[in-house]
Amino acid sequence: MAKHRFSSFQFCPGGFSLLSVGPMALCLGLVLAPIPLLAQGQDARGSSDHTVLSRYPGSRIQTYSQVDFGHYPLALGVENNRPANIQRIEGKVTKIGYVNPTGRSALEIYSNYERALKSSGFEALWSCVGSACGQPMYWHPVNGLTASGGLRDNRYLAVRGKIKDQIVTIAMAVNTTGTTIHIVESKVMEAGLVTASAAELATGLERDGHISIYNIYFAVGKADLKPESKAALDEVAQLLKNQPTLKLMVVGHTDSTGDLDMNMKLSSDRAAAVVKALTTTYNIATTRLSHHGVGPLAPVASNRTDEGTAKNRRVDLVEQ
Repeated sequence: MAKHRFSSFQFCPGGFSLLSVGPMALCLGLVLAPIPLLAQGQDARGSSDHTVLSRYPGSRIQTYSQVDFGHYPLALGVENNRPANIQRIEGKVTKIGYVNPTGRSALEIYSNYERALKSSGFEALWSCVGSACGQPMYWHPVNGLTASGGLRDNRYLAVRGKIKDQIVTIAMAVNTTGTTIHIVESKVMEAGLVTASAAELATGLERDGHISIYNIYFAVGKADLKPESKAALDEVAQLLKNQPTLKLMVVGHTDSTGDLDMNMKLSSDRAAAVVKALTTTYNIATTRLSHHGVGPLAPVASNRTDEGTAKNRRVDLVEQ
């Protein structure tokens, strides 16, 4: 049987299709699994490729699960050989474990996926190779993202992109024997993952006198701003620069987990951290900003559910 290499992917409405080397680029639309040149074997019962991302040709599905709404701990780092910098996200969670086709290296499979996602506008959040990914046995208890095969050319990639009204987060692990892909589809407004523009912030303030921001991130139990907060801070700073007379109260909120006094202090400290970032990094005058913390005293949802607590953890901008 002649073997043909697949060198790249193409983004089609609804998903990806693989492109073979040659003059023709076939977009398969919703029929996303390309016709394999190597025998796939039998997929796990009830499984299927995801509508966003197809399999590498010749792979077969060994494990499969999907929940319409769940919580997914996305790892964006490693400390002491264990997944770290965990970002908890919500949405439809699909987990697919593939057995790699014979004769294809982990680098070849990984590189194809990486190029396809990058060319389709997905933003790389974090990646690693080999020992920099830590020990695979520590990944499974966190989010189940392990491809069997130990440290044999182990590779990891996390990306995020927007498709219509959804934020799609993809995490994958690839090694010599298997590829595991986790896909989380989050509604834009539910996830709080999309950064509102300065113009959108201005509209919200004009309409309601306040606006909630969900993508300013802090270390767990601390007031340390995470790097992922930069996009939101950029827009808040731009808002203030666009309106030189605007003054804002920055109000921190927490969920009800833990001691009330602790949460009151934490919410105030977090609001102060936002003000400090705006005045030092972006040179906004200190007279235009004040910080306040109300802990769990102004919830917007029930703290009885994980979804509710996620909505209650936020930073509000209130017009003075």
